[in-house]
Amino acid sequence: MIKVLNQYFPRRWAVLLIGESLVILLALSTALALQAGDWPAVMPSVPVVLKALLITLVCQVCLHYSDLYAPNSGAAGRELLTRLLQALGIASLALALIYWLLPELRLSTGMVVGSVVGLVLLLLVWRRAMDAAAAWLRSAYPGGERLLVLGSGQRATELLREIELRPQLGLALVGLVQDGAAAAAAGSSRVPVVGRLEDIAQLLAAHRPQRIVIALQERRSQLPLGPLMAARAAGVQIEEAPTLFERITGRVALDSVLPSWLILSDGFRQPRWFNAYQRGTGLLGAAAGLVLLSPVMALVALAIKLDSPGPVIYKQQRVGLNGRTFNIFKFRSMRVDAENGTGPVWARERDPRVTRLGYWLRKLRLDELPQLFNVLRGDMRIIGPRPERPVFVEDFRKVIPYYEMRHSVPPGITGWAQVNRDYGASLDDAREKLEFDLFYIKNLSVWLDLFILFQTTKIMFLGRGAR
Repeated sequence: MIKVLNQYFPRRWAVLLIGESLVILLALSTALALQAGDWPAVMPSVPVVLKALLITLVCQVCLHYSDLYAPNSGAAGRELLTRLLQALGIASLALALIYWLLPELRLSTGMVVGSVVGLVLLLLVWRRAMDAAAAWLRSAYPGGERLLVLGSGQRATELLREIELRPQLGLALVGLVQDGAAAAAAGSSRVPVVGRLEDIAQLLAAHRPQRIVIALQERRSQLPLGPLMAARAAGVQIEEAPTLFERITGRVALDSVLPSWLILSDGFRQPRWFNAYQRGTGLLGAAAGLVLLSPVMALVALAIKLDSPGPVIYKQQRVGLNGRTFNIFKFRSMRVDAENGTGPVWARERDPRVTRLGYWLRKLRLDELPQLFNVLRGDMRIIGPRPERPVFVEDFRKVIPYYEMRHSVPPGITGWAQVNRDYGASLDDAREKLEFDLFYIKNLSVWLDLFILFQTTKIMFLGRGAR
């Protein structure tokens, strides 16, 4: 496993991303150098390398948008070929636009077509070679990082369920160590109970784990400090179950996290410079977005007027920073009388209250564009937890622990929960969204914001998750 933005990713993901970037860059540099007559030089000229870097960047973005770098992606055979053709086809269109805007970077049509065909073949061979190498490594060096879990109750089984869903992380589960009365829950996982907590010293010597996770239901007077200190001194990684859960899922586990973990764990920092950065970039981004998208917004407003009776802009009360309410602006996508007979309710799949045009506005996220005015007013940021309606917030506060923490930062147009799950329409969905929001609040950073923006554009172009 490797850690990026406080999340664990499989090594294969990093090898594919870095390896394919180098493969594409070297292949293109060689081809461009041959065309320019620079070969066989010791190094291709600077213009050649810069052109190759541009093509590599565009190709990698398109490969990412085609889910070829998703940590759980297992595309192979015909599916892999289809995704590669789609990605490199879009890359060709993007490069054509760039060459039209910047003619000095232009390449010959034959060179572009030849590069795309060559890259498809090259990446197919590369991925087959990677899969063959991975299979050989698994047979020659079976297993992965050996993981022992102290505990056999709810916390342990929830963590194991998430690990078992992610075999690509390379965690070899040794087993559970039973902690007293919690043993009854151990049967919910396929991982065996290897012994009892009082025998931990012998279990560590017998199984030689590389990572120990503490998932005890009750730690007072149970935590075996001596054996754990000896294991830590020997180089064994030791962490709490909520920490590992957070890093492999991108969520904070509400059902198993303790208040002490939230208080004492790293993160939850809101430096002044970060707030100033978010406000400044929000103002610039919203102003630029309103200017650049004003023709699109005008067309959307006209289409709404022609499609159904009622106002173009829909205002709705939402809860923002520190529990303060404000009016959020959206393009109207539902009938005017959508909630007359029901009151506030969640949107549903194929919601009958949505207008014909509203379906497409939601699918393409165009109904959210007026929220740029909320960013200018200071009600929202570009990135942050999505604000909820007051009536739902009151219900969530009563039944979802730590719900009020999502109001400790300004709400956003898009956020970590929005790029990681579909639209929520139930109490369970609200709990899971809060788990993602707490991860974001805990790990605030410029890089995480940029990653969320990148993922948001991908979701918008692919039309995922809308209702």
